[in-house]
Amino acid sequence: MKRSVYFFACPAFADWEPPLAVSMISDTNEFPKKRSYRVITFGLSKDPVSSLGGITVLPDVDVDGVDLADAAMVILPGSSFYENHDPVELFPLIRECVRHKIPVAAICGGTLFLARHGFLDDVRHTSCGPEWLKEHAPDYRGEVHYVHAPGVADGGIITANPFGFVEFAAEIIRALDVFPPEYLEFWVRTIKTGYLNVDSVDPTAGKMNE
Repeated sequence: MKRSVYFFACPAFADWEPPLAVSMISDTNEFPKKRSYRVITFGLSKDPVSSLGGITVLPDVDVDGVDLADAAMVILPGSSFYENHDPVELFPLIRECVRHKIPVAAICGGTLFLARHGFLDDVRHTSCGPEWLKEHAPDYRGEVHYVHAPGVADGGIITANPFGFVEFAAEIIRALDVFPPEYLEFWVRTIKTGYLNVDSVDPTAGKMNE
């Protein structure tokens, strides 16, 4: 079984978009799960980057250091960086992921990179709006497959609106088979309502007590 999930530490990545997913799938979080993964950060280089909120991240590896033989998924967080820059160094990596059926998850600006390079032309997807994608990615041809939804998973590609971070996390967790389906449903519902009653949860069974 592949054990690593690679997270793209891009400049000015949006702090609020990936943390739910990362914290739930990470093998440093001992919350009862079916399986966990090592989360590895990678950058265009190994130089430190700052998130939108000013948190400094030192990438574990550069893009050439991503080991696809052990990669269970690649995550592209959102950032305004993509609007003014096209990190073409990512293209060979994402192309190989798609070719070898390694899931790719992108939210907000991360979807712009996928649109710009044709990865959304033939799969159902979402983003910040189809016109926004066309404005920043003139070669985008996936309008017919655009879905106005918080998060969409299709053909090994997970996409999300910037405020669909719960659905983004849920689709990542589902794709990586981290929680039983019934527990994942409970997890999403609890986050959406904003209240956890621990008396109603049996974490060892991965479901609510009746």
